[in-house]
Amino acid sequence: MIRLDSLLLPVALMTLTACANSKGFDRAEMQNVMRQTVTLSGPQTAAGVTEPAPRIPAPFRLGLLFTQKEFPTREGIRLVEWLSGDRDLLIRALAPLRDQHILSDVIEIANPATQNPGPKEILKAAARYGADMIVVITGVGAVDRYNNGYATLYPTILGAYLAPGTISDALFMVEGSLWDARSGFAHGTQGAEGRSTHVGPAIMIDDRSAVTEAKTAALEEYGRKLSATLALIGRQAPQLPERARESDRQR
Repeated sequence: MIRLDSLLLPVALMTLTACANSKGFDRAEMQNVMRQTVTLSGPQTAAGVTEPAPRIPAPFRLGLLFTQKEFPTREGIRLVEWLSGDRDLLIRALAPLRDQHILSDVIEIANPATQNPGPKEILKAAARYGADMIVVITGVGAVDRYNNGYATLYPTILGAYLAPGTISDALFMVEGSLWDARSGFAHGTQGAEGRSTHVGPAIMIDDRSAVTEAKTAALEEYGRKLSATLALIGRQAPQLPERARESDRQR
């Protein structure tokens, strides 16, 4: 009969040596992954638009398009998994803009079927949902997993289960590009980052939980930025008459 501790010792030693030092985050490669997810032109070039942004009437109907794409495995970099809670988080962040008559509605727009959707595909998707403006959101996560001094206790049975010797440091980067869905005018791109750190025994640490927490922090920060940008645009836009505004709420 094979004893449990005879199996645990080599596993613990491999864990100790495999992730002993922090490697940090490859931010350049994370940016590269996001650029490969969706192909967007620079500001004011979505459809050959070079004039100042048209002043569409407020309140706007805003579409949220969360993009994602599978990519070859890269060390430490994680494929983003957008959840319904991510959409709800942004909707909550933008809720005050409805009371200010800047937004009439916030809806989620399904991803275009094409790979690497560009401005043309994105604007068509927005038109299908009746959006006045659309924000295209990309994101990527990364994990830096390494050990601290407590990892020296891993070769013991209790240490392997109780020693807080492993650190899972997560970074999530999100970018959102805001577009006028009617004219194709690009208002620009904003980015935000979130961090999360979990510390515990190596066999108990879940890197996915750390990435999820980092994603939430990044989206909260991005939500604040997007809300401020939309508020500025809305204050400069002409307002719909009250009757038209009421009709827009009922769409």
